[in-house]
Amino acid sequence: MNASPRFVASLFFLCLLPSFLHAVSPDIIKSPNDSRDYHSLRLGNGLQVMLISDPEGDKAAAAMDVAVGSAHDPEAYQGLAHFLEHMLFLGTKRFPEPDAYQRFISEHGGSHNAYTSLEHTNYFFDVAPDHLEAALQRFAEQFTSPLFNPEYVKREVNAVHSEFTSKLKDDGRRLYSVLKELINPEHPYSKFSVGNLETLNASDEEALREAMLDFYEAHYAASNMRLVVLGKEPLSQLERWVRQYFSAIPQFDTSPSIHQRPLFLPETLPLKVEVQSIYDKPSMLLAFPIPSAFKHQTSKPVSYLANLIGHEGEGSLLASLKQRGLVDSLSAGSQFDTKLEEIFTISMSLTARGMAEQESILLEVFAYIKRLQSEGIKRLYFDEQATMLDVSFRYQEKSEAIHLVSGLANALQDYSPQEVLYKGYELSDFQPDLYRQYLKLLIPENMLVVIQNKEAEGDKLSKWYEAPYRIQKLNPELISNLSQTPPSPMHSMPDANPFLPEQLTLVRDSNQSKPEKLLNKTGLTVWHQTFLEFNTPKSNLFVSVRSPEAMASAENQNLSELMVGMFRDALNTFSYPAYLAGLNYELYNHLRGITIKISGYSDKQSVLLNRLLSTMQFGTLNPSRFELIKDRLQRKLQNAAQAKPYERTFAKLQNHLLNPSWDEMQRLSALEDTSFDDLLEFRQAFFEEIDIVLLSAGNVTRANSLNLSAQVESLLLKGAKPTNVARAKVAKRHEEKAAIINFEVDHSDSALALYLQGASRNFKDQVILQMLAQVSGSDFYNEMRTEKQLGYIVFASYMPLLEVPGMVFIIQSPTSKPLELLSHTDDFVNRIPELIDELDDETFTRHKAALQTKLEQKYKNLYQLSNYHWQEIDRLNENFDTRERLIEALRVLNKGQLSSEILALNIKEPKNRLAVLAGQSKPDETPAGWMIIEPRNILDQKFFIDGID
Repeated sequence: MNASPRFVASLFFLCLLPSFLHAVSPDIIKSPNDSRDYHSLRLGNGLQVMLISDPEGDKAAAAMDVAVGSAHDPEAYQGLAHFLEHMLFLGTKRFPEPDAYQRFISEHGGSHNAYTSLEHTNYFFDVAPDHLEAALQRFAEQFTSPLFNPEYVKREVNAVHSEFTSKLKDDGRRLYSVLKELINPEHPYSKFSVGNLETLNASDEEALREAMLDFYEAHYAASNMRLVVLGKEPLSQLERWVRQYFSAIPQFDTSPSIHQRPLFLPETLPLKVEVQSIYDKPSMLLAFPIPSAFKHQTSKPVSYLANLIGHEGEGSLLASLKQRGLVDSLSAGSQFDTKLEEIFTISMSLTARGMAEQESILLEVFAYIKRLQSEGIKRLYFDEQATMLDVSFRYQEKSEAIHLVSGLANALQDYSPQEVLYKGYELSDFQPDLYRQYLKLLIPENMLVVIQNKEAEGDKLSKWYEAPYRIQKLNPELISNLSQTPPSPMHSMPDANPFLPEQLTLVRDSNQSKPEKLLNKTGLTVWHQTFLEFNTPKSNLFVSVRSPEAMASAENQNLSELMVGMFRDALNTFSYPAYLAGLNYELYNHLRGITIKISGYSDKQSVLLNRLLSTMQFGTLNPSRFELIKDRLQRKLQNAAQAKPYERTFAKLQNHLLNPSWDEMQRLSALEDTSFDDLLEFRQAFFEEIDIVLLSAGNVTRANSLNLSAQVESLLLKGAKPTNVARAKVAKRHEEKAAIINFEVDHSDSALALYLQGASRNFKDQVILQMLAQVSGSDFYNEMRTEKQLGYIVFASYMPLLEVPGMVFIIQSPTSKPLELLSHTDDFVNRIPELIDELDDETFTRHKAALQTKLEQKYKNLYQLSNYHWQEIDRLNENFDTRERLIEALRVLNKGQLSSEILALNIKEPKNRLAVLAGQSKPDETPAGWMIIEPRNILDQKFFIDGID
């Protein structure tokens, strides 16, 4: 007798649950796949600490979460918590230099950041594992003896203001600003959280500093903080360091306030608001205030309902709305959990037809909720969710150290150390009555409808972000119709999920350190790697289908993207249950064709692959969906002009340096007359002449990989002509002068990207440019952002293009024009040789070690490892040793070689420089030594050769 999927899911969950609970330490519940050691303690000052020992870790890390955020800002200084976050970094009693902490982290292979949310301020860093103690000492002093020097107040309030202005055109921020004006004005979530020159009263620096000190002294108590430290040392050593450096954090009576007032006043809802957007991406958000589900951790009512309302399979709300051409996507979840109240949300991206038929969407939403009320509360769906949470916990993979400590420090504010690693995965208490109670709150009378649309007309402007919006009460007749709408025959509850993994054992083949080539014949190359070191029953299958048609023209690039969009659209209802069962797929177009990536539990991958390939080659494509997907691509290309100025400079750089490549205007022009028949002809031509490369890796045998490749060959290669599709090319910089590309943007900020290109693609030159970024990055940031206060967005970064090394300097500024940014950056670049010459041997060695730490960073999961091997296959490096070759090139590099190689890049003669300038107007003059060029002129048919030199 065959067991039903429901029975298998329930049995599987019951069998697994005791196994992991018995496999962990008695103190802290952790995944049986987690090799780290954990220990929790509370210092004498009340600081709650979690320690993590990971002897195999390639990074040490720490995070401090303070249970105070922008919701606690005083009315007179909105944005104060965020401003304090900025000021805390700028020098301590023992390390008074304003960049001492940042520079130490950078010079020792690490990174650092912080964020301020409504309820939390979270500080975190990672560093090379040998330097954790010194980093902890500097980190701790920020909470024991920060200087808050008066001379930095003006500078940092300007930085906060720059952060604010950089996102004035951000539709998410604009919508958020409107929502804040709709909720209860007495609720702290209604306050402006970012801060700017006006709200922080920047004209009175002394008063601002006093307000900040009062805020710090009121909230930054040890009992209000949670610290997480991860290092390679034993737990006993980590504990000694924590006691030594963090016991001095002051303790005093303080506790986070609980927000007792409701998010919405009783008379507010039901309500509709229309908000004008910058991007042409119409959307509908339905928001329902509900009691917080925080205390229902073991039953998770909000997650249970969101899983069904946001389902994308057959019979789902999304499937029916897409079939009617009303929406493109749908998701459900919750926001603004105050522990007393939260907001359940249903978010939809709308088509043009959906914008015109909003009432039809609302009727369908409530028809689906009616279906849920009668048929949706089933043990089956609970068991399936519980099974996948359990499997995910049991086979948990490592995350980046910096993300782990930051997330745990935040979570420790809500959960005990004993349960903090497990609480998010716990689902053990099926409560149908509780689910129905929450479902009863998803009613029209309790609803806020938010429409965001580029064409919306408003009679109000939101404060600070100046988003036009209009409020209107929902028609009582509409409310009545929505309340009385019956279940729709278009909707049905999901069947038992056929993709739930049943075979979770590991294969017995020996582990392989790198992929091996199993098959190499004309038109098909197959790579295989059995890799079990992550101890998970997962595998990856990557397939690249290359065709000369893919990028033959701007029209073909559009058709490639449209074709992939049609495939994904046709596959969505079938593949969504696989996604819920931990089996993900990606399908995307690129410079040479199309790539499929299937990742997750290996048990059912062949089923998903077969459907993917059959759809690509033989699936019927719907002409009505074509028009919707074409419209979506058109809006995407038009919206590119609204991206942040610095993001647009990046895009311009890539467009000018890569060949083939077309910009948005060229693609929009080519898209205009593209028809469904054009797509069908392109699809046929695309698959007539192809070249396929496949990588199968993880919990798979050679036989498994060959079987998968046979599926690919049978469905895609039969009847096709094998070919070889060359890689894209990268233009060589070779003008007699430095070059400027400039363009106008509809944004109050201006931006600069200054690009330097390496001489060749060999490993030595790649390391030279990476070292240049390592050595100069902190100085550039400190000079342009901290000292000159040019803007919030400032960084210098290594920027390779198909192994051609490069370096880019980026600034986005609310105060300076593009040519001023170029002048400042050009001057900095001219001083780079001196900067390198001034490095003492010890500092140069630290920078080398920092870069080596980055190059040697381990892959945390199978997907990361497979992506690296996939890149090696693409660049024809069958030794899979690029990292080792780079490390060797770094090992032999000395300061003299670095200095001479940097000079060889024409640093002193700036003809190697390419600057992209974005502003509200084009520069009136050309700086001496520079020339303004038209798009694509820099190519002039001179390219780097294929392969690594």
